[in-house]
Amino acid sequence: MVGKYDIEIYNNKVHYFLEVNRNITILKGNSATGKTELIRLVSEYEANGASSGISLKCEKKCSVLTNVAWELRLSALSQTIVFIDETADFIKTKRFAELVRGSDNYFVIVTRDDLSQLPYSVDEIYGLVNVSSTSKYKAYKKVYNEMYRLYNLNPIQNVNPELVITEDSNSGYQCFSHIFDKCISSNGKSNIYESIREHKDKKLLVIVDGAAFGPEIGKIMGYLSLNECKCVIYAPESFEYIILKSELLDVPNEIINQTYNYADSKEFASWEEYYNKYLINLSQQTIYKYSKTQLNKNYLGKKALEKIKHVLPEQIQ
Repeated sequence: MVGKYDIEIYNNKVHYFLEVNRNITILKGNSATGKTELIRLVSEYEANGASSGISLKCEKKCSVLTNVAWELRLSALSQTIVFIDETADFIKTKRFAELVRGSDNYFVIVTRDDLSQLPYSVDEIYGLVNVSSTSKYKAYKKVYNEMYRLYNLNPIQNVNPELVITEDSNSGYQCFSHIFDKCISSNGKSNIYESIREHKDKKLLVIVDGAAFGPEIGKIMGYLSLNECKCVIYAPESFEYIILKSELLDVPNEIINQTYNYADSKEFASWEEYYNKYLINLSQQTIYKYSKTQLNKNYLGKKALEKIKHVLPEQIQ
């Protein structure tokens, strides 16, 4: 499934707006914030249509998946936006993660927990807000909606890190270690939290692949909010995304700006996977032939590094 879809659902008491453009969207919020009511409206409309007194506007079919025979029901769904409430036990299982990968459906999951087995983006975590003076009209807005994909940054400051920590241990790390004086790898996204704690007394810049870092960001931002740690998170989609934006290669604008029309959920579990495959294919017959495990030395030339640095937010250049 590809595409970006607006979802509008309402009755005479409440009116919800939501936009989805990736295979996994996470809806956050504490009790009594209206998340469960959204699921109830979708479910009731699915069962009874307009006679329910509910209106649902979306280009795609919307369906609610519950604990009851969930695998069987999911196998019967195609090109559908699937809503799942946090009461569904299976959302934390390895089996569910396996079925999400390769599915041609989009998933909208209501949960207060971080789902570590799912590769969802920091950009696709939403919280419910009122969009009018009354409580009737509600829209889901990004929880981590920061300018330039920089998190925990004072807007008037530049970042002069004493240490840069990268999630990537391969090509991304090899490149950033040539851009920044002191750079180490955490060897994977699940190790970022401990790396920050280990070096909390230093001014840190942490670079992660935002396209699949969603499960980790809540814990890290919670830690940073409670501790006087001078740490800024930079979360571009991925290192491959930075290269594609650098103009080292001829990349159509829509690949970057309308990725939702190209990254088919049936083939790619995250946009990170899409950018990686696209870059490998695009660079195959060029001097910038790309490998994720070992960075081509041509990316480390002075002109190439300048183009890559130009993509980074100016606060960290």
